[in-house]
Amino acid sequence: MIRLERLKRILSDFIAGGISWVLFFVYRKIIIEESVFEISETLIYGTIAVAFFWILIYICSGNYIEVRRVSRLNELYRTAIQSILGSILIFFFLIIDDIENYSNYKSYYNALLILTTLHFSTTFIERYILTSHMVHKIQNKKVQFSTILIGNTKSIIKTFNMLDNMSRSMGHDFIGYINTENKAIDEVEIQNLGHIHELEKIIKKYPIEEAIITFDNNTNDTSQIMHALAYHNIITKISPNLSDVFLGKIKPQSFFSISLIEIPKIQMPFFQYVVKRLTDIITSAIALLILSPLFVFISIMVKLSSSGPVFYFQKRLGYKKTTFNIIKFRSMYTNAESKTPLLSSSKDTRITPWGKIMRKYRLDELPQFYNVLIGEMSIVGPRPERAFFANKILLTAPHYKLIYKVKPGITSWGMVKFGYAENIDEMIKRLRYDIIYLYNLSLFHDIQVLIWTIFIVLQGRGK
Repeated sequence: MIRLERLKRILSDFIAGGISWVLFFVYRKIIIEESVFEISETLIYGTIAVAFFWILIYICSGNYIEVRRVSRLNELYRTAIQSILGSILIFFFLIIDDIENYSNYKSYYNALLILTTLHFSTTFIERYILTSHMVHKIQNKKVQFSTILIGNTKSIIKTFNMLDNMSRSMGHDFIGYINTENKAIDEVEIQNLGHIHELEKIIKKYPIEEAIITFDNNTNDTSQIMHALAYHNIITKISPNLSDVFLGKIKPQSFFSISLIEIPKIQMPFFQYVVKRLTDIITSAIALLILSPLFVFISIMVKLSSSGPVFYFQKRLGYKKTTFNIIKFRSMYTNAESKTPLLSSSKDTRITPWGKIMRKYRLDELPQFYNVLIGEMSIVGPRPERAFFANKILLTAPHYKLIYKVKPGITSWGMVKFGYAENIDEMIKRLRYDIIYLYNLSLFHDIQVLIWTIFIVLQGRGK
């Protein structure tokens, strides 16, 4: 069903893109060039090429990733933004050079406005039809999402009854509940899935798509529950009185008689993700090239400071908990850590004199641009840790596993706001900033982290 819906949207977007270009071609021939419109090979091939261009724009924007959870208002906003940006690109690549057919700059602006308007109109009409059809299916329970309720007895009964008695369905197919009071509830006609401590097992056992967390009063367990659900990509909604336990952006949704707040997934918008990866590749390649003379100087200083290799390779846990070798300029004496892994400190005698200078300006991290180039790391992301320390952190802070949902970075919000950690307690304190970053993934926040990192490096505030 999802694949068919996706194909329908791709085909309709392709047709709309082609129609809007043909209409614009007619406008240009008759109004601007004051000539006779006729179908030519140029028009046919141009229409196909432009239609494919629009599909490429939509794919990069993530239009076809989730085709069931749609909103007519969101489609209006998304179509308007894409139409403006895409039309500007088409204008500068295909139209602006055709100067002999435009008498002045006003003609250019009019052409751009007409192109944008035609494309927006044709595209939004077909999207509105498809979206309305999907909304109708959801409201009539033809499309549903496997949902569980999490809360105490009173709140589960109240929430279930309110949602179940709504005149129009919001797509919730309740497969069960988890009562934190650990008892069965006879008042609701859904099964008791188990105890809250069995949440991980329940998630693996049932095909859960959504979870609604609802309590009468605030509870200390709410944030941990949300983190566990977020780790498994389960869409989570909470009642308004619990919103203060969540750090980050929230998305309010009004379901007629009940109001819920949707917690954002830990994922960067698809287009931003593509831009971020391209930026990582280009920036790391340029950095490795431009900084090569500095690399040579640092290598010489490392060799002069103490005997041993120039580079230091260490096993770290990265995206999806995969192991990789992080690369650093060696800042410690060789064999500084023979048995039990140790964290460095501000007065660590294992660090060489030159190593202290490198750490102060974070020069030892520069070889990690190679890790970024080959896709093991990103420039911005939570710092990766060794399995030994990661397992210790997980014992106290189970939500630490959320950092495995993104690639680790050379720098992070945690490193900017907290810095290097000298013990497990400090690692957990720093984790708070990384969690905030994860729930607010965007290129804008990455740029913020980079700017702050540059200030820290220039001021020599590393350690």
